[in-house]
Amino acid sequence: MSLDENINDEITFNKICPKCGVANPDNEANCIICDKDLLETVLYLEDAFFDLEITETEFVEYRKNYYRTRRTGKIKRFKLKKMEEISLGQPIKRINFIYDGKTETYPLKDENYDLLKDFMVKNGYITP
Repeated sequence: MSLDENINDEITFNKICPKCGVANPDNEANCIICDKDLLETVLYLEDAFFDLEITETEFVEYRKNYYRTRRTGKIKRFKLKKMEEISLGQPIKRINFIYDGKTETYPLKDENYDLLKDFMVKNGYITP
């Protein structure tokens, strides 16, 4: 195979690293910038005021700044097993839950709401 034959091969960068936000090639197991294990992320959602990462054990919020242009560095981690009274709201699409006695609410874009709902139902965190 010559070098010219490989020129038409496309590399897509659709796998976003939840830790640093960099796009990675689809076949990468670790982030090319920060070396985060990308295989532990089950679901990643980019929303207006935050990004959400769901792993096998955690629900992680990466807060964005007021202008929604970059992350603030504030990270909140919630153990999925310790989340109580999980509910998905309508008509405003959001997820609500109680964690360590405090109510947490995250408004979501329509497509993120649907993805999160599917994940929560599939994994038994809520009933349909």
